[in-house]
Amino acid sequence: MGVKDDLTAAAGHVAGLRRAVTALRADLGNTIDVQRLRDDVVRLADDVDLVARAAGVGSQDRAGGPGEIVFIPDEDYDPSMWSDADDELGPHGG
Repeated sequence: MGVKDDLTAAAGHVAGLRRAVTALRADLGNTIDVQRLRDDVVRLADDVDLVARAAGVGSQDRAGGPGEIVFIPDEDYDPSMWSDADDELGPHGG
């Protein structure tokens, strides 16, 4: 197996864990232990994403399917996207 295959398999396993924790939450409620488990799965997904990004694996052009690694660019958004938005203080800063 290559790195891409290993990362895809890891992402698939994390997706399976996410589904299992969701089922546990439905069965057991949102207890502190279930919350901690959910947070651990989120952390695992983030770690797989970081390793994949460092390895240069994945596509930034489209959203992926279940278990596929999806990259979110770190670059700033295009400022023109916010040109007609008001800031917290209103349109005139007051």
